[in-house]
Amino acid sequence: MSLRGKKVLVTREREQAKSFSAKLKEQGALPVEVPLIQTSLPQQIDETVLAHWNEYDWIVFTSQNGVKYFFELAGSPAEEKRPKVAAVGEKTAQALQKKWGPIDLVPDEFVAESLAEAMKQHVQKGERVLLVKGNLARETLRNELQSFAQVTDFIVYETSINKAAKEELIRLLEKKELDVITFTSSSTVRNFMELLDGCPLDQWLKDVAIACIGPITKQTAHELGMRVDICPHTYTIDGMIEAMNDYFK
Repeated sequence: MSLRGKKVLVTREREQAKSFSAKLKEQGALPVEVPLIQTSLPQQIDETVLAHWNEYDWIVFTSQNGVKYFFELAGSPAEEKRPKVAAVGEKTAQALQKKWGPIDLVPDEFVAESLAEAMKQHVQKGERVLLVKGNLARETLRNELQSFAQVTDFIVYETSINKAAKEELIRLLEKKELDVITFTSSSTVRNFMELLDGCPLDQWLKDVAIACIGPITKQTAHELGMRVDICPHTYTIDGMIEAMNDYFK
């Protein structure tokens, strides 16, 4: 267990951090939870979409939070009339399956581009697609789907920065108490850089490994001037932990 004894910063939302931390502990690592994002129901909800969501041909979920907040708003699905459903990512699919049952489409690669490609094979031209998302979601999937389907966005949650994390982040980095920093979304990267704007990050991160869950998060890190040491082939928490173990062998 190459992660044994390593202090790993977990930056994802508090609720989702618990399962990540539990898996890190199984590897002998020492997780340090400092959530950089927080999510909540949006201040304004599209009541028309909410009242007619089961009239769409497809519903697409791109995150676990999308699943959580959608069903918080919509309630349990009726049996008689159900759209087909698609999900990006293994964990999103698992969360959706618990609420919905069998899922019609999950792409092999857990990114929006792969789902768009897969949906081209399954969606009839002109079918109505409801895209369940957060307020900061990328437009890639919508843009791809619009070329062959009628797409409606349904924002079911808002992601915001956890400003209370700043003091603890600075303390951990100043005292060199971290071996790895993990980023599980572009939002966690952006918030990290925003909270620490003006700090001597080159110096603080010199001996700390940076791990990103997948290529989109990694790209965001690079765009913001951060190097990335670890990025798994499978874009899941399990894949990330395996890649971190390999890195420290």
